[in-house]
Amino acid sequence: MLIVQTFLTQWDKSQRSEADKRQRLHQPDRALVCLASANTLADERIVLDMHGEPEQHKRIQFHLDTEDFYIDRFHFSLTERTLAYKTAQSAPRLISALEEGWVQCRYNWRRRVEQGGYIYWLYEDVTLNACFVDNFREDVFMRQAADHVFTDLTLPAE
Repeated sequence: MLIVQTFLTQWDKSQRSEADKRQRLHQPDRALVCLASANTLADERIVLDMHGEPEQHKRIQFHLDTEDFYIDRFHFSLTERTLAYKTAQSAPRLISALEEGWVQCRYNWRRRVEQGGYIYWLYEDVTLNACFVDNFREDVFMRQAADHVFTDLTLPAE
């Protein structure tokens, strides 16, 4: 079973004060996985637990092929138990074999938004926690720190 947990925090240029930054720093980057509110996919082989405002859930897109799960910039192979990541400037690159433990991936991004006749930058902090397990445990990400943490700056060289 693949368990994926996402956290999405968004802000615009007006929310760049020190108080706003402190508030964002105190946002959680992992939590208990509540099976009742999570999405189960692929005959319950995938549990997807998304955090953020309900309208933000639409921002992180995902889809499932026969043995591959794609979410935002991430690609999971369900048969090989691997995780690949694609930056805006690169082809997908393998970043982890998820044999034991769990990984946390985090990146910051901004995107152009056109809304109500206005154009502005929307800044985002995306955190994804993932692991493969034999049996579901709601505390899978809370029992210990991530075994591997990846950011845009720590991707392995090609």
